[in-house]
Amino acid sequence: MNFIQSIRFRIIVACVFFSIVVSVCYTWVTFFGLKYNSDELFNWYLTQEAQVLLAQYQRAPQQDLSSMTSAQVRVTSEDKALATLAEYFPDPSVKARILRHQSLQELDILGPVFTTAQGFTIYEFSARKKNIHVLKAAIEGGDLATHFYYFADVSGFVNYDNNSEKRILNKFINVLVVIFLLSLIIGFWLAKQVVSPLTRLASSVDADNYQQYQQNRGKYYNDEIGFLAKQIDRFVAKSHQMIEREKAFSRDVSHELRTPLATSRAAIELALAAPEGQQQHMAKFLNRAVRANADMSHLIETFLLLGKQEQDGEQHSQFDLHELVQCSMNKHGYLKRSPDIESVNLIAPSLMLVTSKRYLAIVLDNLIRNAYQHTYQGQIVVSMKGSCIVVEDSGEGMVCSQAAAERHDNVLEKSGLGLSIVSRLCEKLGWQITIDSEREQGTAIIIDVTAAALPQ
Repeated sequence: MNFIQSIRFRIIVACVFFSIVVSVCYTWVTFFGLKYNSDELFNWYLTQEAQVLLAQYQRAPQQDLSSMTSAQVRVTSEDKALATLAEYFPDPSVKARILRHQSLQELDILGPVFTTAQGFTIYEFSARKKNIHVLKAAIEGGDLATHFYYFADVSGFVNYDNNSEKRILNKFINVLVVIFLLSLIIGFWLAKQVVSPLTRLASSVDADNYQQYQQNRGKYYNDEIGFLAKQIDRFVAKSHQMIEREKAFSRDVSHELRTPLATSRAAIELALAAPEGQQQHMAKFLNRAVRANADMSHLIETFLLLGKQEQDGEQHSQFDLHELVQCSMNKHGYLKRSPDIESVNLIAPSLMLVTSKRYLAIVLDNLIRNAYQHTYQGQIVVSMKGSCIVVEDSGEGMVCSQAAAERHDNVLEKSGLGLSIVSRLCEKLGWQITIDSEREQGTAIIIDVTAAALPQ
């Protein structure tokens, strides 16, 4: 099993990914909260100092308020406050942008805006690494166009804060590595807990026969795996019942079909031995019945072999391939469409083959039978090339031969079950079948039996 495609790997990846995403989101929220909290703290300090200065101004408007603080204090109109703000930015383009506006609220370099409980408005302006906070407050009993302005340059504080951000980022990376390792450990543990029931379920169904199979009912929780175990139990029971029915059917067919065939064969043989059976016209019909009886026996034997789950310990043996091919040609020679059709056995008489003779005989019988049935002139040739047995004919050919043979379809038009049986037998034995055919040009069927040819 490929670990990357396994459920274990996907659970581990999901656990790690979820841990990292949660950590990043939590860190971002924490960092944003710290930034917001620091801004709130600074604005609180700004508001407290502005309250004191504003109270001093209310008592003595002539005092120089800027000398009482490190910031710059102005009691003036909005346009003059804009001019004062422009002095903080050395860049001429920024100054021009500020002076083009009539209100602090309209500036394009405006950042967050806070409104305090005292009714003060705090603006943040940032441009070209300069960060200026401006507090605006109304003056009681004064001109509506005149306001109290408190200018604080916090650019240096921003630089200091950037250094703290770097330290926080380094800490976050260290914590992220620890979280990654912990998520890996938890992911492996979680994957083991999730997959172990599936592993036990797979082991429980890996039994050679139904008697060794152990029911899974009650061994798992009432969850998805428990439901799957229940369905597997049901499927195994149904499969066992179906196999038992097929075995019973095979036993019945073996007895019920072979008995009447044997009876009819004995009757035909007796009829041939009788004086009436010696007559030419009667002997012709009786011989045809004998061949039909032999074909039926051969077909029943083939189907019974195909229906068996195992090969019943079929042993390989060494035999003369030339003799086996010649026997099949002689047995089906009556199917020739024309006396001019030539049967050619190119298998060397000294060629011995080691494989299952019983199954190979069935394969050759079906291939040679099909060749005789679909060849009207020319020849039928059987040869051996390496470990491959080749049956060629100059008959009518096939349509879509290879694709249909792979589906176990009957690809020969009007050909009966021959090629389908051959395909199923080859699949059962692990032999490779290749079909080369052209319509009206003939057919070549190659069976690779992967066996060594042994000379006598």
